Formats: sequence, C-alpha cells, structure tokens
Amino acid sequence: MINKSSIRKKNKGKFVECVRLRKEGLSYGEIRKIVPVAKSTLQNWLTFAGLTLTKEHLEIQLKKRVEKIRAATEAAKFTRAKKFDEELESFIQRYKTFINDPFFVAGLMLYQAEGTKKNECRFSNSDYRLVQLFLNFLEKYFFLSRTEEVKYRLFVHESRKEDLGRIKNFWAMKLSVPVGYIDLTWKKNVVSKRRTNSNYVGQLQVIVRGIPSLTRKILALSGIICMKYCQFPKRTGNV
Repeated sequence: MINKSSIRKKNKGKFVECVRLRKEGLSYGEIRKIVPVAKSTLQNWLTFAGLTLTKEHLEIQLKKRVEKIRAATEAAKFTRAKKFDEELESFIQRYKTFINDPFFVAGLMLYQAEGTKKNECRFSNSDYRLVQLFLNFLEKYFFLSRTEEVKYRLFVHESRKEDLGRIKNFWAMKLSVPVGYIDLTWKKNVVSKRRTNSNYVGQLQVIVRGIPSLTRKILALSGIICMKYCQFPKRTGNV
C-alpha cells in the first residue's frame, strides 16, 4: 500500500519529480519517458498525491493533443508544398523547350486570358475556334484525349430551348466529340435582343481532369511568357 513511509523508502526523489511533471500537465506516458518507473507505481503515486485525471488535467492534455495535431498538420502541409514545388520545377524544366513554339505560347496565353485561375483546369468560350485551339493544345503537348480526360459543359440561355438540338450538334461536330459527351446548364438570366440571332450557340466549357494541378502548372508557364514579353522595350533614337 502506498503511504508517506513507503514512498520515502522507495525513492522520494522520483516521486517528487513525477508529481512536479504531472502538475505541469504531462501524461503518464510522457512522465515515464523522463522518470523510468512502472505504470502501476506511477498511477499509485499520483493517486496518493491527488493528481489523477482531474478535469484540469484532462483539459491540459486535450490542449496538448490539439497542439500536436496542429503541428503535424502544418508539417504535412509543408511536405506537400515542398513536394509540389519540386514537381512544378520539374514540369517547367520539361516544358521550357517549347517556350519559343508559337502554338505552345498561343495555348498558354489563351488559357491565361480565358481559363480558371484556381482548382481544376477549366476553359470557357463561345468561339468554337478558340475551343478547338485549346483542345489541340492539350492533345499535342499534354497527350490528353478529348474523349477520355476532358469533359464538356454547354451553357445556353433558357430562351433558346427550341435551338438546343442544333446547338449541341454544332459543338459536337466542331470538336469531334459525341453529342452525349456534352452536358447542359441553362442560363436563367435575362438576355438582350442580340441573343435572338440565328448563329447563337451558347458558351462551351472544357473541363480537364487528366493531369493533377494542371491549372497551376499552365499558369506557371504562362507567367514565364508574360515576364519575357511584358518588359518595357528599350528606346532607340530620339523621341
């Protein structure tokens, strides 16, 4: 049985140290790493000292666990960020060989102007030629299949429901994809009279899912192009 006499005979120094560490909020496991005693002995000592799992100690331990989880989360974020930076650098080095290729530059700048800047790679336009160009860009430089790694969403005003068949067939023919590959979203906003023209074909969105983080990778490459050509030219001769 644990009492003052037995503790004094066994090891008063260890007892005092265990009590001190427990008051600082350390768990049983953490205390035993510092003071090598049996778990049953530690539990008896702390029970005798009135330092079992009180509400206060539970709150301290919970706080410490939360802090550890936060630290682990931050470490994981740092590791993921470092891994992506390395992947991005490798991607840039691999594609820098195309920087002087006009078609490659055109595809990058087209996405810089009309593509999404966050999350998955999405490009939207109502001009079928620009959509064709972007699809050809994906196929030539990133080896993506327009019927496997690419999805399509068509945005059409509700006032043009009677033209839906013609519009979907138009895009399917221009992009060389089956009509069934094109999903539909109705636009409910009020439109002006100019939308009554017979050439109206809505707006098509290309959604790319074949390459992870493709948006950030394309924007990194387009940023290099912008830095190259957006500098003020040196003036020559008299102004």
